[in-house]
Amino acid sequence: MKGIILEHSLNREYKVPVSIKIMDKEKAKEISAKAKEAFGKQDYATAIKYYTEAIACDPTDHLFFSNRSACYANLEQYEDALDDAKKCIELKPDFARGYGRKGLAEFYLHKYEDAKATYEEGLKFDPDNAQLKQGLERAQECLSQPQGPGGMPGQQEIVNKLLSDPVTREYLKDKEFVNKLQMCMANPQLLVTLMGTDPRIAKVLEVITGLSAADLASAATGPPPGRPPGGGPGWAGGAPPEFHPRSQQPPKAPEPPKPSEPETPEQKVKREAEEAKAKGNQEYKKKNFEEALKYYDQALSLNDKEPIYILNKASVYLSMENFEECLTACDEAIKLANELTPKPFDKIAKAFARKGNCYTQMKRWDEALEMYDKSLLEVNDHAVKNARRDCEQLKTKFDAEQYLDPVKAEEAKERGNKFYRDGNFSESIKEYTEAIKRNPKVAAVYLNRGLSMMKILDYGKALEDINKSIELDPKYAKAYAKRGNIHYFLKQYHKATDDYNKGLEIDPTNQECLEGKQKTQMAIYTSGHDEERAKRALEDPEIRALMQDPRISQVLKDAQENPASLNAAMKDSFISQAIQRLIAAGVLGMK
Repeated sequence: MKGIILEHSLNREYKVPVSIKIMDKEKAKEISAKAKEAFGKQDYATAIKYYTEAIACDPTDHLFFSNRSACYANLEQYEDALDDAKKCIELKPDFARGYGRKGLAEFYLHKYEDAKATYEEGLKFDPDNAQLKQGLERAQECLSQPQGPGGMPGQQEIVNKLLSDPVTREYLKDKEFVNKLQMCMANPQLLVTLMGTDPRIAKVLEVITGLSAADLASAATGPPPGRPPGGGPGWAGGAPPEFHPRSQQPPKAPEPPKPSEPETPEQKVKREAEEAKAKGNQEYKKKNFEEALKYYDQALSLNDKEPIYILNKASVYLSMENFEECLTACDEAIKLANELTPKPFDKIAKAFARKGNCYTQMKRWDEALEMYDKSLLEVNDHAVKNARRDCEQLKTKFDAEQYLDPVKAEEAKERGNKFYRDGNFSESIKEYTEAIKRNPKVAAVYLNRGLSMMKILDYGKALEDINKSIELDPKYAKAYAKRGNIHYFLKQYHKATDDYNKGLEIDPTNQECLEGKQKTQMAIYTSGHDEERAKRALEDPEIRALMQDPRISQVLKDAQENPASLNAAMKDSFISQAIQRLIAAGVLGMK
C-alpha cells in the first residue's frame, strides 16, 4: 500500500436528494403488478401499500382505486373501501365494477338504501352483471326485513341510531352482545339487571333515548305515571324502560320489579331445544360424539327450523371423519336456511365453510376452494379467508408432491444438458425447470439452470439458482466459481473475491477459482474511478457499515490531510482488511 493515495468517490455525507413526485404511468404499472401479486397471496395490507404507491405515481387510473377498495373490503375496512370506490366511479362513471365495490362497502356498512341505489346504477351500464344483480337482491332482502345486523329485531329507525354512533356500531359486531339485546327486547325488565353488569347496555339506551348516563342512572324501572306500559317502536315484547328528564322534583323511587311473564308454549319448546343443544356441545367437547348427536337430534325434534342444530351435527360427523354424512348435513342446513324468512346469511356461510373444511380433509382441494368462495360471498369472514388460504397452500404442496419423480427428473436434466450444449438456452431452462419440479433436491440442476440464465444475460435469476445450489450443497466448489464469475462481470469485485476464496477453501486446486481470483485482483488494481460502481457498492449493507465505522472514517480523514499516515494505520489488521475491501468494492479509488 506504500505510496497509494485514497480518494472518496462519493460525497462524505451520503446525503439522499429529496425526490419530487411527478406522474409516471409506467412506474405505476410496475408497482401495481407487485400489488396484484400480493393480492393473489391474500396479503391485502401489502397490496394496499403498493396500490397507494401506484396512485401516487398515477392518480388518474380508476383501476388502482377499484383494486385498493377490494383490499380494504377484504380487511373489513369498509369506510376506506367506500371512499376508494367513490373515487373509482368519479374517474370512470361507466365502470360497472366500481359500482359493485361501492355497493359492497355500503352493504356491510348497513347502508342498504344506498347499496340498492348503487347496484341499480351499476346495472344501467352492465345489465347482465351477476355480482351487481346478486348484490341488489341481498340489499333488497335486508330492506324488506324488520331487523338489523346480527338478526336484531327492531324498526330501522332504532337500528340506524345504533349504527350512526361509532361506539354502538362496534357493539353490534359482537354476536353475544346482540343476543343479550334480544333478551332485553323480549323481557325489558332485564335491562336494569344487565345495566349493572354490562355498561354497553346503558350506552345503547343513551343513544336510543338521547339521555345522558346520569339520567340513565337515576331512571325508574317502570313506565312514567299516566302512561301505560306497552309496545314501543322497535322493541319486541314491550317498550324499553322510559326515563324521566331532569326536573326540579327528585326522581321517584323505583317500583319493585314485576314478576316475569309466564313462558309461552313456543318459548318453552325453544328453550328446551337450546338446552339440548348446550348438552350436545358439552358432549362434543368431551369427544363423546354419539351422545352429542343424540342431543342435537333432540334439539331438532323440538325445533326443526334451526339450521345450527344440523350444522352442529355436521361438526360431529367431521370430527368422526364421516365425511359423506357431514356433507349431507351441511346441504340440509343450507336448504333449511334458504327456506327461512329472512334468510340467515351467516348460517348459510357457516354451512358452506364447513363443507369446505370437510372437502379439505378429504383432499378434494378444488371443491373445498369452491365452498370457501361461496361462504365468503355470503359473509366476509376472516377465519374462512384463512381457511381458504391454508387450503390453497395444502393443494400446492400436494400437487407438487404428486409430481415428484426422480427418474423423470434425471431424464429432464439430460434433455436440458443436450439443449445447453447445442446453444438452445431457452429450451434448456425449460427442461431444467421440469427437472427441479420432479426433484427439487439436486444442487447440480439449479447450477445448470443458473448457467443457462447467464447465457441469456439474466444474472438476477442466475444468482438465485446458484445460491439455491449452494444452499443444497455448501461444499459445491464449482457453484462458488460460477457465482464469482457473475459478481466479476457485475464489477462487484469484493463479492467475486469472496466466492473464489470460498471455492478454494473447498478445493484448493480448482482452476476456475484460481484464475478468477487472479483476474479479479488485476481488475481491482487497474480499474479506474467508476461512480456508478461505487454507488451500487454502497447498497451492500456490509460496505455501508464499513464506511460508517468511526475508525474507518478517521483513517480516511487523516489520509486526506496526510497520506503518509495511512502506512501506520494499515498495520492494524481490521483497518487493513477494511481498506482492501472498500478498494475492491470501488468505494475507494487508487491514484
